[in-house]
Amino acid sequence: MNIVKIGIEAHAIGMKQGGNERYVEGLLKGLSELSFSNLRFVVFLNHTADIPSFLEGHPCFEFERISLSPIKRLMLDLPLKVSKTRINILHSQYHIPPFIRIPSVITLHDVSYLTHPEFFPFSELIKMKLLMPYSIKKAKKIITVSNFSKMEILEKYGDIDEKICTIHNGVDEQFKPAAEAEILKVLAKHKISRPYILSVSNLQPRKNLHGLIKAFSMILKKNKDFPCSLVITGRKLWLYDEIFSAIEPATKEKIYFTDYVENNDLVALYSGAEMLVYPSFYEGFGLPVLEAMACGCPVIASCKSSLPEVVGNAGILVDPYNQQELSLAILTLHQDKNLQKELKKKGVKQVRKFSWIECAKKTVEVYKNIVSLL
Repeated sequence: MNIVKIGIEAHAIGMKQGGNERYVEGLLKGLSELSFSNLRFVVFLNHTADIPSFLEGHPCFEFERISLSPIKRLMLDLPLKVSKTRINILHSQYHIPPFIRIPSVITLHDVSYLTHPEFFPFSELIKMKLLMPYSIKKAKKIITVSNFSKMEILEKYGDIDEKICTIHNGVDEQFKPAAEAEILKVLAKHKISRPYILSVSNLQPRKNLHGLIKAFSMILKKNKDFPCSLVITGRKLWLYDEIFSAIEPATKEKIYFTDYVENNDLVALYSGAEMLVYPSFYEGFGLPVLEAMACGCPVIASCKSSLPEVVGNAGILVDPYNQQELSLAILTLHQDKNLQKELKKKGVKQVRKFSWIECAKKTVEVYKNIVSLL
């Protein structure tokens, strides 16, 4: 039986990148729990990343190191390592390196760089606009993470129906309601008091944290006894000055920025929160809403882009451009304990629709389809 070697570009692991890192970790976790007769995997990690614990000693996985520098990684490291390891297929996120001759799969989460260029720094925008057409053309198959993203990719890049498919993300099994003792421990570590509203995202314009802070300030102005603080967890990414400029002196003491937190702490933060508010202008998927639901946290999310597809009827959907609507939704959910309980139950049911193992199985079918064409 011939062994087929799949290369998985995983430089995002360890970089605290949010969705990109979550995706490749989740895919690898799902793959690690499947049984294979003729598939082996070469995982390309950056030089500073630890090997994920669930892959240590796994007989189907081996590892190579690549640079964090995009130019060196794409132009030198990956072409050399692909040749050295003699892999049959390369799977990467967004970009395919030049100078490789094997079939490639890309996961393209969204095309926000085309639909909302104002959300990106100039250098990032140029990189995406220059490199993506090549990757789209070169890829044998394109995976995207929502039906919304699939439709937008088809709209922007034309007749590629035969090579694109939707494979939804999953939720890691560690996201489940935390014990009270663990919640208290993590809250003390981050100097957070209950009750609090949680928002989980990198600090960048697309996430609409500026609008969330404005909506939160509206509530405090009209309701002097509103007890909740606002906790925003995520690292600074780009163009985040407007977020901090939205904080008024009167509300400064009620808003906390934790920076990036590890998953163990994040589980406790979800579990202890009164609600997650995720008012993003644009998402290819939106993993935090599922993670929150899995931890028993009610969700308010944007009604735009992919989020209605992911949230279903298990959360409150609002117009992210309407701060008044957002503030009213937060206040309503805070005051209505029965609604909180209802959304928690619906959230648990909604999360069952998404699994990294199912994601891995469907991704393996993409690999097998390519192999059959070779």
